[in-house]
Amino acid sequence: MAIKPCAYAAVADHSTLSKRIDTLLASFTIQPASALQGKPAHSMVTGPGIRIENCKNYPYHKQRSPIEGYMTLANDIREGLRIGLQAMTGNGPMGKLHPYHRKQAILLLDLLESSQQKIFRCVEDKTFAYAVAKPPPELFAQYQNDKVIRDIPFPGVVIDTYRLSGFLTRKHEPSTYRDFFKLDDHQIAEHLAGNPQRMERLHRYNNLKALVFHEIVHWLGHAHTNMRPDVVDLYETCFFGGSDFISDAGSNMEFQQRACSILKDSKLWDANEKQQARLWRKQGYDQLKQDMRKMYD
Repeated sequence: MAIKPCAYAAVADHSTLSKRIDTLLASFTIQPASALQGKPAHSMVTGPGIRIENCKNYPYHKQRSPIEGYMTLANDIREGLRIGLQAMTGNGPMGKLHPYHRKQAILLLDLLESSQQKIFRCVEDKTFAYAVAKPPPELFAQYQNDKVIRDIPFPGVVIDTYRLSGFLTRKHEPSTYRDFFKLDDHQIAEHLAGNPQRMERLHRYNNLKALVFHEIVHWLGHAHTNMRPDVVDLYETCFFGGSDFISDAGSNMEFQQRACSILKDSKLWDANEKQQARLWRKQGYDQLKQDMRKMYD
């Protein structure tokens, strides 16, 4: 369940929100301190208290300097927030959305502007996801047994650069690599003991700004579901042009338009949770995810 809107959300005008977003974006320092030039970096702090940790290999293990990964991620965070927040407040290419989403933007700005530190931590072959957000404490129970997520504070995001790069995990049994991934014995030995196998079909995310914003929205308490509106997926699809899992431009445009239309549906967003669940199915909105998955490359 999402965090309830604060009283400020009802009174903030467009000009105030635009200024807050501009100030937030201006706070990002993309160029690192000169003292870090050419030297190994374990972390850097940028923007509104955002700490980036162990991200020298972000995103694809092809960096030319020890600090390039940090700078790239800082830029992806800033640009993801720019696109996402402008869209949520009705200032994106898709035009005005339902006021509910403007209120969500205010909640997100409140969190980003707070003194609370926000962590982005890169790991290698520690998760089966491209990235995972640490949800608010009241929603953390589902991750209690996941050490990688448990060890990062809220609000935080763990990014697995093996997954982003298309590297095959080393966590499977040899038979899995042979039977499912069709590797021969030499490739399996090299994968497990030497250089990991890189498989292009496992490399999906090129729109990293969309990925980062997707995870940040989880900080508001929104979880993935198909029983009622999945705000996170709707935002990613509408604001960032469909899905990185779909290469056909026409299909992406259609899915983007469908997601944006859902975000504008007053009847849906004015309803309570029980009514939303009924409308979600009645209007056929629950078919969007299924239709998109059918188009995955």
